[in-house]
Amino acid sequence: MPSKYEAAFQSAIIDRERQICIDLLRQTPDLTLGDIHKLSRGSLARIFDAISVDELIAGSASGAPGVPKAKVGRPRGRRPAIQQPLVSDSAPAPEPVAAAAAPGVVNTRTPAGRLGYDNAILTALTDIGAPVGVAKLMARAGGSNLQARAALNRLINAGRVAWSGKARGTRYSLA
Repeated sequence: MPSKYEAAFQSAIIDRERQICIDLLRQTPDLTLGDIHKLSRGSLARIFDAISVDELIAGSASGAPGVPKAKVGRPRGRRPAIQQPLVSDSAPAPEPVAAAAAPGVVNTRTPAGRLGYDNAILTALTDIGAPVGVAKLMARAGGSNLQARAALNRLINAGRVAWSGKARGTRYSLA
């Protein structure tokens, strides 16, 4: 198991590679979809799998008058195996969740959304103040079982949360 520093470095490298690919794609508008498809089958596949059309367009078309923002649905196919950035004490505060979201609904599709949810889980753990199961954390922070467990795993890897027990008896507390 890599140390929390090694995991943070690996995550930073992956994020930087991804940003470089996005920047290069934006700087070469003469690329065809066929060219991008060929690139996405090689060694860059894990990076290209995680880039959406919205991210590519957002750099130049976002906010331009007369250019509608692309609606991006749920991606099809296998999910990329890219590790998300770890929660950081020095990270900026996440944007508030839109008021249109139903209670308990959490958006963890973006880094800002994941950071906000991770902070909500930490706040719930702080408020409770004792080892607690995932169900009680979900009752306070919202989200699905999968989202809560993914957030807890990120926080455990970051050294912010400790766990004990197995299966349904697993309890989480502040590290």
